[in-house]
Amino acid sequence: MKVSNADRVVFPDDGITKGEVVAFYALVADHMYPFVEGRALTVQRFPKGIGGEGFMQKNAPDHYPDDLFDRHETPKQEGGTTTYPIVKDVEAMPYLANQGVITFHIPPVKVEDLTHPDWVVWDLDPPEGEVALVREAAVELRSALAGYGIETVTMTSGSKGYHLRARLEPTMASDTVADIARGIAALTAEANPDLMTLAFMKKDRGDRVFVDWLRNHPYATAVAPWSLRARVGAPVAAPITWDELGEITPDGIGLVDAAARLETDPWADLEPVDLSPVEEEVEDALEDAGITLEPFDRFRS
Repeated sequence: MKVSNADRVVFPDDGITKGEVVAFYALVADHMYPFVEGRALTVQRFPKGIGGEGFMQKNAPDHYPDDLFDRHETPKQEGGTTTYPIVKDVEAMPYLANQGVITFHIPPVKVEDLTHPDWVVWDLDPPEGEVALVREAAVELRSALAGYGIETVTMTSGSKGYHLRARLEPTMASDTVADIARGIAALTAEANPDLMTLAFMKKDRGDRVFVDWLRNHPYATAVAPWSLRARVGAPVAAPITWDELGEITPDGIGLVDAAARLETDPWADLEPVDLSPVEEEVEDALEDAGITLEPFDRFRS
């Protein structure tokens, strides 16, 4: 593939060029592919670099090659349709980087089965600079999830916090998975009221970590593992081990550092979880704690 404008600096504070970004995505493509393949992809593009205007893109242009992408059309709430690109080849990642894509966002479901997620994710969002706080929250949430038999892995978000992820047997409906994710988050926040919150509005969070459970519906997205973020330092959303949580900050793995991490896979032994036995346990725990979870729509709240 010929890289257009390869010498264009796209991370101006770091002197990182478009050619280097394309090379990065070519390098990590095999590792990234299992997480993005078959999913409705949303990308963040910066045609002139992150110092210029960027935008989110969901629709697949006609020029996207058919040998790299399938397409998935779905109705929009406001009318019309969105036609998402569906990655079907490892070369899709460097191809999109050559189109000015910096960041990849993925939903928890594949288009072949939009009603049954195979991942569940919690995004821990702390106040700016509160790394110790978000580390503590990650440990508490991991422990709470383990109490329900849910083994989790973690990754740097490339931004302010960490993500916790669990691989699922794709047998449970999306709404039920989201309810379980929310319920355990609520119980953990209730047990740690000075540390964690489910308050969606920033003004209501105070100095607490927001446990974002809202990325578990079919078209909700979270940053993909191994994706770059459009921030100073070219940070990567990188899988890490739990032992590394205290050593690596949420934006502590950059484009240059990531190459050294490709030799091992800290998530290799993660087994899928069947959440079926957990549903009733969480409902009972919420009732015992006197917690009522009201219907929530992030677009109306």
